[in-house]
Amino acid sequence: MTHTTSLISRLRTQTAPGNAPWRCCLIAAAALQLCACGGEDGSRAVPIAAAAGEAAGAESAPRPAFAPALMTAPTDCATRPNDTPDQLLECVTLAGVRAHQTELAAIARANNGTRMAGSPGYDASLAYARKVFTEAGYRVTVQPFEFALSRIHASSLREPGQIAPESIPHLVADYSGSADVTAEVSRPAAAVGCEAADFTGFPRGNIALLRRGGCDLAQKAAAAVQAGAVGLVIYSLDDGALTGSLSAETPPDLPVVLVGKTEGERLAQRTLTGVQLHLQTETSRSMATTYNLLAESTGGDPDHVTMAGAHLDSVRAGAGINDNGSGVAAILETARQMARVQPVNRLRFALWGAEEQGLLGSTYYVRKLDAGQRAKIDLYLNFDMIGSPNHVFEVYGGDGSAGKEAISSPQQSAQIVQFLESFYAQRKLPSKRVNSGGRSDHKPFADAGIPFGGLFTGAEEIKSQQEAATSGGTAGKAFDPCYHRACDNLDNFNAAALDVNADAVANSVLFFAMNRLAR
Repeated sequence: MTHTTSLISRLRTQTAPGNAPWRCCLIAAAALQLCACGGEDGSRAVPIAAAAGEAAGAESAPRPAFAPALMTAPTDCATRPNDTPDQLLECVTLAGVRAHQTELAAIARANNGTRMAGSPGYDASLAYARKVFTEAGYRVTVQPFEFALSRIHASSLREPGQIAPESIPHLVADYSGSADVTAEVSRPAAAVGCEAADFTGFPRGNIALLRRGGCDLAQKAAAAVQAGAVGLVIYSLDDGALTGSLSAETPPDLPVVLVGKTEGERLAQRTLTGVQLHLQTETSRSMATTYNLLAESTGGDPDHVTMAGAHLDSVRAGAGINDNGSGVAAILETARQMARVQPVNRLRFALWGAEEQGLLGSTYYVRKLDAGQRAKIDLYLNFDMIGSPNHVFEVYGGDGSAGKEAISSPQQSAQIVQFLESFYAQRKLPSKRVNSGGRSDHKPFADAGIPFGGLFTGAEEIKSQQEAATSGGTAGKAFDPCYHRACDNLDNFNAAALDVNADAVANSVLFFAMNRLAR
């Protein structure tokens, strides 16, 4: 644990002209407090919690856990500076965030139920977000890039000699390759099959039967290919609607299909005595164009850039209102309410395209930066799925404290993680630090050595009894039962979680727009 004095010495507080309330803000790690100074001479010090940003006039006691704030935004939000946490968090409301989600849901409904990259629904989402940023006064840039779009034409999954004319119920994963194979089915030593070590002893030339969860499908495919699998059957954690996507890097000759929990467990039992499958897929890929959206403040030091981002696209199966309309909506509302802030650092918001195809938009953006441009980005904040219905409050970053993946500038990333954690601690809400992994848009920034941190409320993994005891909700049920499904619509959210995390987004963006990490 970092001592108070050492953390204060590493975090250099900067002050913009006219931003006196921030003049004496310092992190105190031990007490988890900030100091807000009122007046030009800083003579009136009002202690506030480290990441709480309690609204002016609100009760001093923390809000009850799991209860959304039932408050109306002040009438002067459109005119006041909102350059202190209490002002900003009064104006970033659950209602404001939900208004953006409502727009995204309407866009999906008008475009075959999806906002996936390369579709009219994505382009309409981009136009809406561009309008919000432009009207708020940011300098907006649209960055086009090409990517491979997957198409599925036909498939079959059968046991050789199967009498029934119908295939075993299945779904071909987006970016599955085309092949026609008949082979023995084997399970890896570890059922999820996320790492090469999970496939120790796997018979080369067999079809791999994997359980969903633990990592994204593309990572499972990569590990299976390395082990010599000629096809993948991945079974869900439940028997709900099937959906799933690999990435454009998946080999074009690797067939990958998904089946339900019951069918998967039946096949798993059959592998004990030996079972073959005939797996056939016919797919294609063609190049398409999609876009990133960047919105930058007109003020702030251009040599010190604070970035905050979220992916704008959904999967093919649905509207993506939690994944990731929640992160997008919180960023849009934060940007709107910060329009009059004069930041110390240049503030850059990013909405990424084609995240669901393998982090393509954020990867393209980072790779196009030259060394000088990368060096100017002080940190990146990532907000992906922050209102899951059966939520947990999770914090991750590049400090390596919860796992080895996506480590970047550990000492600086640790400051971001501690700040994000302190927000929940002040509100007496349970949070947990988790492995950053490589499943969202922080990964390209980590690979470039840029400090990062992020928030998450869970996807397809199942909530444990312990997590239910500490965070509420239902044990034995997914954090987001509608993850990557058609039911990820406007009703797919937890009001308390989204309300709390909208504040967490606004509070962290404001703080790091006004302050710098020590190097």
